[in-house]
Amino acid sequence: MKINIFFTAAFLLLCQAAKSQDFHLSQYDAATLYSNPALTGMYLGDKKTDYRIYGDFRQQWRSLGKPFNTGYLAYDRVHKRYGIGGYIINNRAGNSSFNNLNFMLSGAYQIMDDPTEKHFLSAGLQLGVFQKSFNPQSMLFDNQYSSTADGGFDPGLSSGEYFDRTSLLKLDGNLGIYYKYRDEEKKVKPFGGFSIYHFTMPNESFTAQKSRMPMRFVFSAGSDITINNEISVSPLVLFMMQAKATELNIGALAYYKLKDTEYDIIFGLGYRNKDAIIIHAGVKQGANVYRISYDINSSYLGAYTGRRGAFEISAIYSGVISRIAKTSI
Repeated sequence: MKINIFFTAAFLLLCQAAKSQDFHLSQYDAATLYSNPALTGMYLGDKKTDYRIYGDFRQQWRSLGKPFNTGYLAYDRVHKRYGIGGYIINNRAGNSSFNNLNFMLSGAYQIMDDPTEKHFLSAGLQLGVFQKSFNPQSMLFDNQYSSTADGGFDPGLSSGEYFDRTSLLKLDGNLGIYYKYRDEEKKVKPFGGFSIYHFTMPNESFTAQKSRMPMRFVFSAGSDITINNEISVSPLVLFMMQAKATELNIGALAYYKLKDTEYDIIFGLGYRNKDAIIIHAGVKQGANVYRISYDINSSYLGAYTGRRGAFEISAIYSGVISRIAKTSI
């Protein structure tokens, strides 16, 4: 019962002030369209491919009750200097049945024309909609407290709460810019990007009081570092800011190439500041990548979760539409 009240309180704060961040992914680098619109169709993992399909599923807070589930599905492809695609991401939050569905069409353009093909700079734009809904019958409120009820609350009592609506549909937009250095003769190839989400700042309130969705600012950077013919490392950093909430995620992925095969074994470790230690593992087959990760909770909630955070699994499949694939940018 205390868990239900905890989720209810968190939901009400979200509805009234919208001060928290959008839901996040530990494998944000595997959900490129959700990380930066400028990555749409750009920087394909293999020049023999011209499209990608992405999938990600995350489950969090199972140890506290009904879990939070996030599912992501995306597609993008390259056409000359353009990248086109789109994604759907849905998050369902625990006992409150709060659901957030986001559909975005995404496009990017290579704005740097470098004849050496070592420097790549792209810009991207996303336009779409989000739909939010919840079921107030699945929550408990202070007016439903009863000293005679089992657990202290009686769902049969009136909550005394009124919402103008329990579902809303709004337009949304994101934009970004991204740079990558791709000189194959160099052992260090840095990259980085900056993006702005919800630049339309739509009203997301379920009541008569307006509450504009705050913009989310995202900075990401890293580098592909070749150690030798078998080992490479990619240190990564992500910083997000939305209203008064911030998130810092640092980590690294290491790739070990199996001799005489197209397979790489992936190991990784990350840390989301004041929240979780993240363990990564996976396999890379050519341009296809399959990964799993687990969040070990390191925040104050660890006392209630037993340090059990989130499980996440992702896949990236790359393929060819044209008979002879175009050279990716």
